[in-house]
Amino acid sequence: MNNIIIYQLRPGIGDMCVFLSSIYEISKKNPNSKITLITKKNTKAKNFLSDEKYINKILYIEEIKKKLPSFISLIFFLKKEKYDKAYIFHYGFKYFLISKILSIKEVYFYGFLKKNESISMRMIKSTCDWLNIENYNTTSVLNYNGKIIEGDKILIGIGSSGLSRKWSTDNFINLIKKINIHKRYKIIILGGPNEKSQAEDIINNFSSIKITSLCNSSVYETFSYIKNSKIYVGTDSGFMHLSSALNVKTFGLFGDTPTNYVEYSDNITPIIPEGYQFISHNSNAMKDFTPEYVYSKILKYLN
Repeated sequence: MNNIIIYQLRPGIGDMCVFLSSIYEISKKNPNSKITLITKKNTKAKNFLSDEKYINKILYIEEIKKKLPSFISLIFFLKKEKYDKAYIFHYGFKYFLISKILSIKEVYFYGFLKKNESISMRMIKSTCDWLNIENYNTTSVLNYNGKIIEGDKILIGIGSSGLSRKWSTDNFINLIKKINIHKRYKIIILGGPNEKSQAEDIINNFSSIKITSLCNSSVYETFSYIKNSKIYVGTDSGFMHLSSALNVKTFGLFGDTPTNYVEYSDNITPIIPEGYQFISHNSNAMKDFTPEYVYSKILKYLN
């Protein structure tokens, strides 16, 4: 049995979702292996990957004791187990050198110098090269073994990791009004604790529509609502990626981040503001989305 360590050190929930298909493919190419995933606490991986049996252990790098400098403490922590292979979804010298010090026989990593490139495309190309395969299913899939809240559900994603990716409360209210002219759906608002106030403002504008806010729920707790929903529509956020991984047709509003970030998933359709040819970092274009335009993009999926 091989003992494998995988480093995925991008910090977000969405980042973790992007890399799941590659982690799963590594497990397939290394059957009967024990896989340890090292990631960051903000990914919430221990919470929402609890049903993924191909990952045997998840370690948050921040929780590894650091009485010594982080480089040395990580070596002391990891040498307790003998690893045969390391897959490093990261540029730089640090984790490559740690792997060599730990005498890991096979070490796969991006390289020493970071390049300006698509995160998804780098992951896909590296995975194919490392595993000596031509292609694989890059759409990440999350297993969920819990209870499912059934019904005609529409997921509204209001969260984001930055102000430049947010959409206004009034825009969400007007979009929900348009959606419910078509049919009385159960509206599920997805966000984090920072979006609780915005969710309450949206809910207070409706009296006859069933709206549930999950802004105080853990990531895993939201899965019972996300699973079997009709669509997700909302901001480019962790919940956009989670909805896709739970096999929900997903529409993300991209007004300040490149759409190539979601090239890995067949379930995500990026929407950019009307009149734009492309979106990049610092486009600051979320204000240019109108509820009418977003509604026109999702209408045929509401039937």
